[in-house]
Amino acid sequence: MSYTPSVLKMRDIKRRKIEELEQLFRTNQVIGILDLTKTKADLLHEFRKRMSGKAVIKVSKKTLAAIAAERAGRTAAKQFIDSLKNPIGLIFTNMNPFLLYIELEKNRILSYAKPNEKADIDVVIPEMNTGLTPGPILSEFGKMKIPTKIVDGMIWIAKETVAAKKGDTISPQLAGLLVKLDIRSVYRSLTIIGAIDGEIVIPAESLKIDVEKTKEELLTASQMAMGLAVAVAYPASEVVQLIIAKAFREALSLAVETSYPAPEALPSILARAERQARTLEKLTSS
Repeated sequence: MSYTPSVLKMRDIKRRKIEELEQLFRTNQVIGILDLTKTKADLLHEFRKRMSGKAVIKVSKKTLAAIAAERAGRTAAKQFIDSLKNPIGLIFTNMNPFLLYIELEKNRILSYAKPNEKADIDVVIPEMNTGLTPGPILSEFGKMKIPTKIVDGMIWIAKETVAAKKGDTISPQLAGLLVKLDIRSVYRSLTIIGAIDGEIVIPAESLKIDVEKTKEELLTASQMAMGLAVAVAYPASEVVQLIIAKAFREALSLAVETSYPAPEALPSILARAERQARTLEKLTSS
């Protein structure tokens, strides 16, 4: 069977793509799987720049990614990829998978709102030259109660105006106007649907961690563990000084209670005896 140059070229491209992905599967512990169904190329490009030095982001056909994962011995990754239906992207990194998710959220990009999306910030239209010429668009400003004026044949925003509050739904009319004014109000990130750490598959919902709540829980757990270690006199390095201090207080209290004349206990023993003598004196003199 003979092949045309274009077919041979396509096969060579696929082979090189598989080899590149195989190497990435071999050299990175963690692979994040992205759903690219509604992801625009410019968003992906921006995240590649922002994650540079921390992760490598690749777009691939599922069949090629699955072949590469299998060749690299990443069985869990291959099975996860095989189970997907939508177009995917791959994030290769040696970062902890939970930190990867946090990093993606931290690097969210402020973008134009689509009709009927909710604003992630207050939508403030500043006093400005819109760069637009008068025409039917003036009625759009009027409907949204955005004050305007005409200066040198251009539409100006006459006064800073809050067009929508955080959480408000952006109407189709406002969404179109914000694009014309170059005002962005919705944060966008890459949609991660799972991560594979070695041969462990972590679904997206398990990657979402409330950092502040987790810190509080870890602090509480640490305090409880230290309290237990002190109570049972477990000689962990973090609590040895607390255990010794507790033992000293208890020994001192016992020495005072039994009037054992240890040097450290004598002042307290004498003070206790003096209080008892004064009480006895008051009882006998009355």
